[in-house]
Amino acid sequence: MFSISTVFGQFMSRFLTGLLSIGMALSSLFGGVGTTKAEPTPADFKPVLRFVACSDVHLNGESDQPVVQRLGDLFDDAYAYAAAFDGYHGLDAVMLIGDVANTGDDSEYLMFDSVVESHIRPETQLLTVLGNHEFIKYRDEDPAVGYEKYRQYVNQEVDTHVVINGFHFIGVSYNEDGRKFTEKTRWLREQLDAAVKDAPDLPVFVYQHPHPFATVYGSVNWSDFDVKQVLKDYPQVVDFSGHSHYASSDPRSVWQGTFTAVGTGSLSAYMGNLNYIDGDKDAPGESGGFWIVEADARGNVRLQLYDVVNHAFFENSEYYLADPTDKKKRAYTWSRQKAQDTAPEFPENAEITARVNENGETVLFFPDAVGYYEAENYKIAVSAGLKTVWSDTVISDYVRAGLTGVSVNIGKLDAGEYQVKITAYSPYAKQGGTLRGEIAVG
Repeated sequence: MFSISTVFGQFMSRFLTGLLSIGMALSSLFGGVGTTKAEPTPADFKPVLRFVACSDVHLNGESDQPVVQRLGDLFDDAYAYAAAFDGYHGLDAVMLIGDVANTGDDSEYLMFDSVVESHIRPETQLLTVLGNHEFIKYRDEDPAVGYEKYRQYVNQEVDTHVVINGFHFIGVSYNEDGRKFTEKTRWLREQLDAAVKDAPDLPVFVYQHPHPFATVYGSVNWSDFDVKQVLKDYPQVVDFSGHSHYASSDPRSVWQGTFTAVGTGSLSAYMGNLNYIDGDKDAPGESGGFWIVEADARGNVRLQLYDVVNHAFFENSEYYLADPTDKKKRAYTWSRQKAQDTAPEFPENAEITARVNENGETVLFFPDAVGYYEAENYKIAVSAGLKTVWSDTVISDYVRAGLTGVSVNIGKLDAGEYQVKITAYSPYAKQGGTLRGEIAVG
């Protein structure tokens, strides 16, 4: 059925996607056009530093909350990885980049302390900052209480600068209002100057809760301008941020321009925004992850994304950052990543099948569409004759490691024959193949 609102939405989606592409490309370009192609991690890569980076735990104080188990698993699985590594076995730090609590309530912090204390080892430093959720309970009356609770349960210092194995780590929290960083920019610049002076040939690891604007996936509507204006002057920076929950398995979650930025998604659940208009959408099923970050003595950095739900590394989410201090070695610029993207296609002889579950709901099953990257989303329409009975755009299963095939619950349908049309789209909005089929509901 023709719809002016649908046509307008499609136009605006394409327009905003194009505008965003231009903005992100320029943001990368101003940092110097990298001449290095993305390469796999060299076989002789020897870490001298290892840490975990994640964000958005959102503990609610209840012991049966699934993310309680995940937070403990983060430590256990990271230690197991380090112990089995052929070489350096250390886990030097765990970086939790805000929103460890859901409202800032005492019970949430007590749960956080309990999990951390029962899993962390003496050789591992805990690196934290405040996110916006640590202020929620107190914001309407006195947001500064957010600082007080954080100091009571987590760290006396809300902003920190530490050196681990010769590498500088700088964590910066929101102002006392829990909204901005205007009061922190001078301090951040001073700390960066000191770090660069001390170790000019090594990356500086910076972390704050929201994304720097126009960098990683989610950095348009879940971002901060003030931090970005500081970081752009320091090519040595490798910055970690969260806040958006946008899937860190998406290739747009690693960005290089005037500095390097990495999106950390969420330990509790991944999200996405498929066309910049319809709003954020939850990823299907259980999802969550963290980065294992390693650096060698020369400052080269490896990022590996770990699925904390399925206890496995994502196959297509390992990044090797060759000398992040050198602008000419930017391999993961927006333009380069987008240029190598290809439209995802379904495998030959792909079919759509369906079954009715115990609740009487119809579930579609179909194989993954893959291009250079895995498909980010699928536009699905189910019709009976000329009438569309169900349609939606769904995030793909690229948010979970080791899965093949897609399942989508389309709810209860009347008995009958239906036609299904599924179109795949890449992370950079390239339209791929369309899969068509018929299903019968008894």
